Amino acid sequence: MKTNKKIAVALSVIFALIAFISVLAAFNDKKPTDESSINMGADIYYVQNIGSTLVSEKCEIDGVSMHDMAMSAIEKMQSRPKSESLVSAVPPNVEVLDVKIYNKKIIVDFSEEYLELKAGEEMICRSAMVWTLTGLYFVDGVSFTVEGKPVVKVNGDALGVMTRDNLIINAEIDPEPTNSTRSITIYFADATAQTLVKEEIRVNVNINENLEKYIMEALIAGPSGEGKLRTVPAETKIRDIKSADGICYVDLSEDFVTKHGGGETAEMLTVYSIVNSLTRLSSIEKVQFLIEGEKRSQFKGGLEFDKPFEAKEFD
Repeated sequence: MKTNKKIAVALSVIFALIAFISVLAAFNDKKPTDESSINMGADIYYVQNIGSTLVSEKCEIDGVSMHDMAMSAIEKMQSRPKSESLVSAVPPNVEVLDVKIYNKKIIVDFSEEYLELKAGEEMICRSAMVWTLTGLYFVDGVSFTVEGKPVVKVNGDALGVMTRDNLIINAEIDPEPTNSTRSITIYFADATAQTLVKEEIRVNVNINENLEKYIMEALIAGPSGEGKLRTVPAETKIRDIKSADGICYVDLSEDFVTKHGGGETAEMLTVYSIVNSLTRLSSIEKVQFLIEGEKRSQFKGGLEFDKPFEAKEFD
């Protein structure tokens, strides 16, 4: 009898210990470990008004579970940043439906509006998500779905898990301006307005802004010396400029077209002064022009204008 009692007690202890370990495991799997919401600091990534540079701001996120904290971080991404020079990297019409977390990986499920994003917008949105979410202690990689279906590449393959190491767009952690001097090469028309000639200049740049912007500003400003002619109307405004997948998207104001004198040669010199200048950057292979945010089939009537341009040699 005593032996049976000892066995029963031992079994009771073992079952109790197993139950305790199971509860403890479930308890630890769902951080934080109580039912009250906690606050923690996180680097939330936004994008600059002009360019494709991601910049972080320290924000407070909260939540009872890892799921709640991830959604809180995404909500901060979609809100107005503190700095006026930054905007949300997530377009306002794109909704994050939910997130799922497993094995330190997170799946972000977008609404179908995500599929309507332009290539540059999509790249910036994804990059900001990856940089923000991998800053959380429980996330090492991010994958994306749209209405539950995996996001695919142009060739139809699944995009897969993204980390900070396999992104094209990198982020600047320090949002404070940091200036340096850079040498850039740009192209203007020669004195006869028949070909392009290069001019090397040095400009003071903020490393939190992309060089594409400074190249376009220098082209709009015009040549500094004699023997060269401007190719871009001085009234031209840069609405946006960003690069993704080797293509630089240059969005210019209507003045770029209306203030241009026209003519086949003049159009060629204008377009290729920009294209040849921008493609000197190793990250850019082609240039896609937009006017007031839209593609145009023609520039001034003598040049097809709705496809990306590659650099062209001039004799």
